[in-house]
Amino acid sequence: MEELSPIPDSEPHQEIDAEQSSKAPPPFRYVLFPRKGGWSAFPYPDIAALMVAEGHVYYVSSLERSEEMPANITVITLPEAEQLLQEPHTVAVIAHPYWMTATASLHPERCIVLLPEPVGEEAESPLWEGCISRLVGIADLVGTSSETRYMKLMFQGVRVIWMNGEDATPAGFMQKEDLEVPLRDYELLFLHALRQTVSGVQDTVTRLQCSMRADFYRQLRSKAGAHETISFLLAAYEYLLQDSRAALSLKEAFTHAVMNGRVDSVSSHYRFLSAIHARTGEIENALQVYGISAGNEQERHHYEQLCRWLEAGEDQLVRAELLRLNDDYGNALHILDELGGETARHWKFRIYQETGRVEDALALVNAVDIEDKGSRKDYQQLSGLAMALRGERHGAVRQFLETALEDEDALARIVEMELLDHAVQQLLGEMP
Repeated sequence: MEELSPIPDSEPHQEIDAEQSSKAPPPFRYVLFPRKGGWSAFPYPDIAALMVAEGHVYYVSSLERSEEMPANITVITLPEAEQLLQEPHTVAVIAHPYWMTATASLHPERCIVLLPEPVGEEAESPLWEGCISRLVGIADLVGTSSETRYMKLMFQGVRVIWMNGEDATPAGFMQKEDLEVPLRDYELLFLHALRQTVSGVQDTVTRLQCSMRADFYRQLRSKAGAHETISFLLAAYEYLLQDSRAALSLKEAFTHAVMNGRVDSVSSHYRFLSAIHARTGEIENALQVYGISAGNEQERHHYEQLCRWLEAGEDQLVRAELLRLNDDYGNALHILDELGGETARHWKFRIYQETGRVEDALALVNAVDIEDKGSRKDYQQLSGLAMALRGERHGAVRQFLETALEDEDALARIVEMELLDHAVQQLLGEMP
């Protein structure tokens, strides 16, 4: 693994007069929205400690301060948090997806999401994934200990840090008063990403960690030999880095998947080659690969439609759609942004829907899109979701009720709002 450069000091070591000092921006405040169970259940205490070094940290709870909570973290109530987040230089740090509506409605200046691993019934709940999707859609920075989710968000083009790793040795140090605090690689990367996020600086950390993960799997492969999973993960990281070795790694993974008797290897492994070709502009090859992997009637119909688009000269639309079909929403959106036009707008709308970016999807809707009954119903559902995120509860309920006249499933959205209200009470410690 490459040695990480030390974190630059946020303030240069030089004398400044009182007037210059008074003009320095105040430190950011971080308001932590925790998971149920008190401080001992907070999923990333080390990350909270980094935030303490960067500014003032507040912990939202109805419970009394516990003995294990660090003394430099202040416990506040939810109403106090709501007031604090109206002030500048204040960041919402959300450590449980069920805070989604309660925090999004506050419109924080910056939103950082630290995704925990599900506990008990959370793993099976559709509410869990739905909330994560919409929460990620409004986040400025996401942290997760799941490499699977990390890679998924990388493909979506999200600014994300994988908060885990095999190497426990210090990768760098943070100066805290007279002490040098050792940091693991992901802690150092998160601190870089945090500083870039709150200051509005362009992301340079996401690609760095992606490169580190590629190096890790490359080294693992050299030791263990070609392997279905190792080679596939290496191919995925090489693809994200636009490394020309991605196709070779993928073919190696596919070969071993076939040798291991995996019956879905064509769709699970081989199809990804269509994204690799599409990313490099080899659209005919990409489409041919997708056609081979089209295993059901719907996919074959989609393949035929893409062939017609290619014949009509819509090669960039074909390219974007092949990327979307391989879950590469980030690069598909870049192509559609450059392409423009009505068809591109419709495909962008679909991507925003699939990735939980509710407000972005709603902004693309024109009056002509909702002239038929089915489209109006979908628009009302989308409007209701957006209103719920904004905190416009009565408007959201009205939209869902109107939709429910023709689609009873819309009532589930109202139930979801009630479930989230109940969940917030549990997260605050107000009820078991």
